[in-house]
Amino acid sequence: MSFTNRAKLEIINSNLGATCCQIAEISALIRTCAQIETKDGEFKVTFSSDIIELTQRIRTIIKNLINKEIELTTIVENNLSKKPRYNAIIKGEDAKNILEKCYIIKISYSGQFEMINGISKHIASQDCCMRRFIMGAFMGCASANIKIKEIDNVEKRKGGYHLEFVFSSNFIANDFLHLTNHFDINLKLIRRKKNYVCYLKEMDMISDLLALVGASGAVLTLQNELTIRQVRNELNRQLNCLNANCGKTVDASIKQLEAINIINQTIGLESLPDNLQDLCLLRLANPEESMQNLVDLTTNDLTKSGINHRLRKIIEIAKEIKKSEE
Repeated sequence: MSFTNRAKLEIINSNLGATCCQIAEISALIRTCAQIETKDGEFKVTFSSDIIELTQRIRTIIKNLINKEIELTTIVENNLSKKPRYNAIIKGEDAKNILEKCYIIKISYSGQFEMINGISKHIASQDCCMRRFIMGAFMGCASANIKIKEIDNVEKRKGGYHLEFVFSSNFIANDFLHLTNHFDINLKLIRRKKNYVCYLKEMDMISDLLALVGASGAVLTLQNELTIRQVRNELNRQLNCLNANCGKTVDASIKQLEAINIINQTIGLESLPDNLQDLCLLRLANPEESMQNLVDLTTNDLTKSGINHRLRKIIEIAKEIKKSEE
């Protein structure tokens, strides 16, 4: 599963929140992953995603808003991957009701409707709803080229970070920039063929956006990856002036970081005894330091041998966790 889809699943599994926030979320999903059709005055809205949990969340929210069950279908796209997509469909007066509630259309007193081009001021009136619209847009159309590799893979990491939202409407794209700017997240906008792309390339901004939409696990994963990259970059700069023991120090440091990350992402560092937990935090804060420097940094009366023994214990715990998951 891709980094982006894992982040989306985190958000999908979050609480639905107040009714106003659910409206904002569905409004964003209609704008990003739904098709609106009209025929003889009848509406049809088809949500489509390759994540079944998202369509299930959409069904739940719509039931909350109009107390109606909507249709869910599975189709296989005609492409080489044969990857299934899941559709949630709402029709007729129910579709019209949802579109009006979500400020996608406006109904006149005479019964005529008109499409609302941008993001309605009713959606952007409160911080909670603005944040929920951004969350909905993330689930509906966000993609990234971020690839998290195994920590012990010595292949040099290439490329930077890139996260983008793709909109079919210039009005929605520009209004979306205003929403994210409100939270001090400054996306850039370009046109790509018929679409409008809001994107980020700065790792700090991407982390801030992931935190804003509630993907805290993705933030931790990204920070861990950055730590590993920084350690490798620093160590690579020193390779020409260090002796053969440098390689052993590098490998040991990376294995220790890997073990700490495994524990943190499974049972949590807080489950360790205090002495091991303190050493984990010390190593995370000083990933490139040698064993002797760790001795100098610790506030406990520890020797180099004592720290080495505790780090071996941490690695053993991580190995046991990996075995239990196989």
